[in-house]
Amino acid sequence: MILPRPRLAATGAAFLLGSFTAIAAAGVRVEIEGLTGNERDNVQARLSLRVRAEKEKLDEAQVKRLHQQAPDDIRGALQPFGYYEPEIESRLEGSAPNWVAHYDVKLGPATHVSAIDTKYEGEGADFEPLLQPLRRLPLKLDERLRHADYEATKKRMSDAALANGFLDANWAVSELRVEPQKREAQAILHLDTGPRYFFGPVTVEQEGLDPAFVRRYIDIHPGTSFDPQKLLDLQFRLSDLGYFQAVEIDPRREDADEERRVPIDIRTTPRARTRYDFGVGYGTDTGARVSIGTDWRRINQYGHTINTDFRLSEIKNTLAGKYNIPLGSEPGESLSFNASAETEKLEDGDTRKYTLGTSLNRQPGDWTRRLYVEFAHEESDFGQTSATADLLTPGLTLTRSVTDDPIYTRRGWFLSGDVHGALHNVLSTTSFVQMRGTARAVVSPMWRLRFIGRAEIGYSLVEEFGELPASQRFFAGGDQSVRGYAYQSLGPRDSKGNVVGGKYLSVFSIESEYRVIGNWGAALFADAGGAEDDPGPNLSMGIGAGVRYRAPIGSLQFDLAHPLDGDESPVRIHIGVRVGV
Repeated sequence: MILPRPRLAATGAAFLLGSFTAIAAAGVRVEIEGLTGNERDNVQARLSLRVRAEKEKLDEAQVKRLHQQAPDDIRGALQPFGYYEPEIESRLEGSAPNWVAHYDVKLGPATHVSAIDTKYEGEGADFEPLLQPLRRLPLKLDERLRHADYEATKKRMSDAALANGFLDANWAVSELRVEPQKREAQAILHLDTGPRYFFGPVTVEQEGLDPAFVRRYIDIHPGTSFDPQKLLDLQFRLSDLGYFQAVEIDPRREDADEERRVPIDIRTTPRARTRYDFGVGYGTDTGARVSIGTDWRRINQYGHTINTDFRLSEIKNTLAGKYNIPLGSEPGESLSFNASAETEKLEDGDTRKYTLGTSLNRQPGDWTRRLYVEFAHEESDFGQTSATADLLTPGLTLTRSVTDDPIYTRRGWFLSGDVHGALHNVLSTTSFVQMRGTARAVVSPMWRLRFIGRAEIGYSLVEEFGELPASQRFFAGGDQSVRGYAYQSLGPRDSKGNVVGGKYLSVFSIESEYRVIGNWGAALFADAGGAEDDPGPNLSMGIGAGVRYRAPIGSLQFDLAHPLDGDESPVRIHIGVRVGV
């Protein structure tokens, strides 16, 4: 069904608005006045009337009983913030099914911290690494009492003890004494550390890999303080190598020697040496597609791997292989050699590209750094024009991502930057430098709602643009670019109207996604972008609405997008999958 422009946006908005209205139309509406921020959020979470009204249908007796209980709920919810004597006025109006419960809250005077007594006892009483956290505690003298600060202080003291080998640490005294009438609170925290333990000898049970190769990833050393977190980090490090199905770490504390050195046993279960992948699917940018992949996870005792990948679709076909040699002591750091062949159908042309390359992959800090050199032979056809190019391109790529869930992200962000180029007559038919940056972010102000934003900027410095092959030109349009337009259909055109790509790229997108019921959700979005020969952005815009389904592989997307520029169809369907940020 073809929808004209105004109705498309209105339909998507009504879809989301209907979802929000359903939440507001509960049997009891709760109104809270006088509170903001964390205090208000905690009262809403602890108010039994509100919580139960959202989960079940309440009869009149239940509503009145929970309303009478509400002042106690509110007082209990405000105590963690130091307010022990709030003034609460409450009233209940209406009748089933449209009850209105109103609460006007005056916080009153706050309770302040009048005394803090923190210390370590036992063997660690004078141990300097333990004393340092005591100088920077969350709990502050003369400030308003916050229970969260008290708990954070306890945690900081106990964490410091565990991280320095005091495994038997226990609280000799752990008290928060509150005198509401005096509006004073005293915190008394005395931690008995007990004896200090150390890492002992480390033994590793594994097969198929050189012992020295595995040990270079083990970063705990006999004689250093026993830190449980380091064992957990080590388990993740070994799992991230990709050679083991399972990693178990057993600290044999009962076998500690006279100097309290604890032996560490590491037992691993190997993964199958070969993995085969097969997939079929459909995407608007690719059409129907088939993929076949093979991973040889361990071809020798030094952990070398080989990956092959064959992808066949209506738009793009790729055959690629990679040989990886692990380097350094961090998982993921490697020297790679790769080869690929690909063909692609563009809006008004075709390309064929053959590539050989090598890359050095490192992880300095939180960033992933890829230094690479690639040689590519590319043949392009645009309309009635054909071009052949050879390029030797050194480059650098930096990426970083932070996410709470790698499959369905609620809070997270991703940054990527790449710069590469070629020099004429150095195994290259042209000279150019190209830079490209990508940023994506996801935020969730509430459980059912998340906002997704992305931006992509590109720039090419080249004297003879006509000599630049298609893979080094910028195009826009499609599922992952500007919805409402065909795949790579946005860009400068030649005299015959063929899209030939541009020197500059600008793409921006904002999307709101709301979980309606179960794994089903709805979305509204607006995209803008384009590829140009001049630095000033000339953005084509698309707006629309879509349906979302949260699946184990990611978020399945079905979108209806309407272009606001050009001669595109009134509505274009976009189907795809979003994974992570």
